[in-house]
Amino acid sequence: MNTPIKPKLQRFQTATAFACPICQLDLELVGTSFKCPKGHSFDLAKFGYVNLAPQIKQSKDYDKENFQNRQLILEAGFYEPILTAIGQKIPTSDARILDIGCGEGYYSRKLQEAYPKATFYAFDLSKESVQLAAKSDASWKVNWFVGDLAHLPIQSKSMEVILDIFSPANYAEFERVLKTEGVIIKVVPTSSHLKEIRQLAQDQLTKQSYSNQEILEHFEDHCQILSSETVSLTKSLTPEER
Repeated sequence: MNTPIKPKLQRFQTATAFACPICQLDLELVGTSFKCPKGHSFDLAKFGYVNLAPQIKQSKDYDKENFQNRQLILEAGFYEPILTAIGQKIPTSDARILDIGCGEGYYSRKLQEAYPKATFYAFDLSKESVQLAAKSDASWKVNWFVGDLAHLPIQSKSMEVILDIFSPANYAEFERVLKTEGVIIKVVPTSSHLKEIRQLAQDQLTKQSYSNQEILEHFEDHCQILSSETVSLTKSLTPEER
């Protein structure tokens, strides 16, 4: 008789690339916890994620309501052209992919549907956002975790793709966890990103204009640019969307 696997355990059956955030040894799923050879243990949360940054104090800058509101915008399709462009850049259908600063998990969830053979690891430092991402993931196939960008709890040379979507970067860690032929898919806003909203809120902004030049130069200093693409969408909001 086959014993059914609980959904949260099913999610982590492919999670073989985690590393202990304390001693950096490989983590293995044992029962309902990830454990390393030195005995450090990290329990799976009931909503289907694992906290691999338990020592990090949670920021109060973003709360659950912030993430829920952002999720509504993403699910409304405003960022779908970006999602499509990212999907076209993924090199192989069975890639192992790390989503940096995944937030509510929109991109990993949607890309996992398009690439069911790929293995997705998605993390954020915010426990609130990772919990929302895990609860929204009906497929139970993305490996959600709370993690620290400064010290990625990921084994060296284990990833084919890193997704860095509107998120900070740590290129030393990216180089460590990427395989030799691995790629970074980086998304940065242009100067026209959310221009109309910025104009309406200009009295509340510390900067009246935005430039991505410094981010792009920093990226080019650390990586070989294989290709680049500008994606844009102008959309009129319905009364309900406003």
